Amino acid sequence: MVMVEGRKPSPDERRAAILDIAREAFLQDGYSGTSMSRIAALVGGSKATLYSYFPSKKDLFVAVIDRETTGLFDRIFNLRLTAEDPNEAITELVRRCLDGLLSDTIVSGYRLIIAEAGRFPEIGKTTYELAVHRGLERIARYFAKLVAEGTLRPCNPLEAADTFLDLTAGNLHTQRLWNSIEAPDGVALEAETRRITAVFLAAYGNETLSRSARENDRS
Repeated sequence: MVMVEGRKPSPDERRAAILDIAREAFLQDGYSGTSMSRIAALVGGSKATLYSYFPSKKDLFVAVIDRETTGLFDRIFNLRLTAEDPNEAITELVRRCLDGLLSDTIVSGYRLIIAEAGRFPEIGKTTYELAVHRGLERIARYFAKLVAEGTLRPCNPLEAADTFLDLTAGNLHTQRLWNSIEAPDGVALEAETRRITAVFLAAYGNETLSRSARENDRS
């Protein structure tokens, strides 16, 4: 554990360092291939110290997923999603979601969970709640606000969020998961952003936004 100006790391600093090391270990060796003994050795402390922070490997893995997904959601939503043009507000949300979903860390995390969920179903269930379900809830809260403002048509915000996530987690994200493409360039990413925005607004936008999206699709 790295000392800061001769000061002993605080419990929060020590916990953060453990999570940093565990994230890299899990990504490199998978869940089943990573042991608490290995992580303790990398951290530079005893197994007893590691277990005092995380009672099991599952607890440690879940904590890593929790921190990574929380960071992703904060990057998407902490900046105010406002624009004079409602179309651009949705476009910006799509752009942020794609940036997160296509990042190396998130793609690697998806691959890891998919690879391990068959042998460890509790890992799949827990991480789904932390990552997918919690993300849907945050998107739904934002959409509820847009429905109230009249940007989106009256709808079930959670169903709209589910459709939105299906769109953003398809196509480029699926190709990245399967390693059929490298990280897309700016042109491809912007084209996909505009396509998803148009499809979503055609289905859920208010009358004006929906009509405009459908007309642009025909042009």
